[in-house]
Amino acid sequence: MDIALKFKIVERIVQMDDEKLLNEIKSLVGLTDDDLVVKDPQMTTESAPLPTPETLQGESDPQSEVMAELINRFLKK
Repeated sequence: MDIALKFKIVERIVQMDDEKLLNEIKSLVGLTDDDLVVKDPQMTTESAPLPTPETLQGESDPQSEVMAELINRFLKK
């Protein structure tokens, strides 16, 4: 399946309000409520990447350029 179509499906799922259908999707993909709980917040904080000195000084690539590159790489054939 094309990656763009997968993203479109996920987008539609995120916009859904039908609780019954969302629960069916959750069951279909094999998720449980335990999958959604962060078990160790300290570990999560420690694993978060720290900004580089370049980023802190505003010398990184602008967000628009990064997004354009990602779109070209993953969503266009």
